[in-house]
Amino acid sequence: MQPSSLSKKILPLFFVFVVVNSLILWYQSILQEKKIDVLVVFTANILLFFLSVISLLLHTKQIDKKNLNASLRNVMSATLIKMFVLGSAAVFYLIFAKEKSVYAIMVSMALYFIYLFMEISIASKINKEKNGNS
Repeated sequence: MQPSSLSKKILPLFFVFVVVNSLILWYQSILQEKKIDVLVVFTANILLFFLSVISLLLHTKQIDKKNLNASLRNVMSATLIKMFVLGSAAVFYLIFAKEKSVYAIMVSMALYFIYLFMEISIASKINKEKNGNS
């Protein structure tokens, strides 16, 4: 896959990243009133964006090749990386935070599903383009 093509594919993820950060900054006082830790949501958004880009790179790395095992291995690797990083971040937060915001973790989980949906959509489009399926 060409680098310019990949940057075009990552653009929707970047758009979600910018929109979520803008919403966090715009509604910061409202979020704090609802006991949602803005720093936690902001950090989760950054982590999810970078993990989604890495995961998308791993998904698309083997699309050109016909080896199904390598493709499956990359998908599983991406999932494992996301699980370890996000799980470690959650445990780190729960252990070291003085005031824990369960609502911030719930918002972060919702963001995870948004990024996951975007990532799957992009990977599916790339796969259809490469394989010529309609």
